[in-house]
Amino acid sequence: MASSARRLRVRRLRLGLLALVVGALAVTGIAPAQQMYDQRKLIEDEEAKLAALTEKNAALGSRLARSQDPAYMEKLARERLGLVRPGETSYVVIPGPAVPVPPDPPAPPVSWWERISSWIRDALETR
Repeated sequence: MASSARRLRVRRLRLGLLALVVGALAVTGIAPAQQMYDQRKLIEDEEAKLAALTEKNAALGSRLARSQDPAYMEKLARERLGLVRPGETSYVVIPGPAVPVPPDPPAPPVSWWERISSWIRDALETR
């Protein structure tokens, strides 16, 4: 009997130590796993930003290449700044006065029985 009680205590001690070791491993493994997850998320976010900036950089590069074209620059100067070449005559069309919008016609008068029936209908719908 004493030996079976001793075996039981040893078995419980071993199970307790095993639970303690497993618990310690779980606790020490959570922080690095969380840190690794956070770093992966940060890398994904930064890669998305990099892709957007690369696309924007390509658009700006093509815009810079167009700005080296004299015909394009002349077109911009004419459209946006209203510039003309020497000897050309510039015309500006001034818009006429705005046509006034006629006001909405007044609503037809509502009879007293229509007002009462709509009031009753509204009261019944809110219930």
